Amino acid sequence: MDVKDLKDLRRLNLLWGPIYPYLAEWIGRWSSSGARRLMEVGPFSGGISKALLRLYPDARALFITSEPFVAKAIREDFGQSLEAVAGDLDRLPFRSSFDLVVFRGAFFFLTADMIRDIYRVLGKGGAALVGGGYGTLTPQEEIERIAEESKDLNARLGKRWLSREDLVRMVEETGLEDQSRILEEGGLWLLLGKDLP
Repeated sequence: MDVKDLKDLRRLNLLWGPIYPYLAEWIGRWSSSGARRLMEVGPFSGGISKALLRLYPDARALFITSEPFVAKAIREDFGQSLEAVAGDLDRLPFRSSFDLVVFRGAFFFLTADMIRDIYRVLGKGGAALVGGGYGTLTPQEEIERIAEESKDLNARLGKRWLSREDLVRMVEETGLEDQSRILEEGGLWLLLGKDLP
């Protein structure tokens, strides 16, 4: 992502503002260990973390993005309470300790190495949601309100369109088939967990 994309990125995050609470509620349900330590990955971070902190006020949240200028913009847009880290998304600078990891907008950048590393940083009972979409709790009128502009902004930012089959191949490359599940309601998401039922 380049500095010239920052205006579109910020507009996209603002546009999705009313969606984030619905997504946070849906995503929060996947962690069987609760949500004390949260991480959001990528340049579309901030909004879901902020909404998750309303649901889990005792939690700690941080986000990681590969560009320092994006990290600065996210903190400006979503509040200084979020800890920002700039680093490689396929070599996360953390040990396994997160209850919940979210990578929305992942299909712009996703690689098998990123999937492996997100799985590595999950703590016992932790879960990760990697992918994109509105989740299952977002009202249809909210989706309709932003869908067209969101699609245009995503295209300008260079979103790749991954199919379910592309995602299956990527998961097979990681060897994490037994620790993952593909969800197709509310978008296309990869659920990762060390204790999936």
